[in-house]
Amino acid sequence: MTTHPFDVRTEAFEAQRDRLRAVAYRVLGSHVDAEDVVQEAWMRLVRQDAATIDNLAGWLTTVVVRLSLDLLRARGAHP
Repeated sequence: MTTHPFDVRTEAFEAQRDRLRAVAYRVLGSHVDAEDVVQEAWMRLVRQDAATIDNLAGWLTTVVVRLSLDLLRARGAHP
């Protein structure tokens, strides 16, 4: 039985989820916002061509940090 690429991506993401949530929490200071950012990272991963990602952990970390910083900037603009 072959493994579907989506299943492999899901497993790889789930292996990173706790670490990504911790990174987002450190930036944002909110568990709810951290979870939202991690979910958005998952949605972006699903839309991304997996063949273009050489380092999944690095790619996900970059996405989570950028999304977190964007959220912080938005908070600053709209307190």
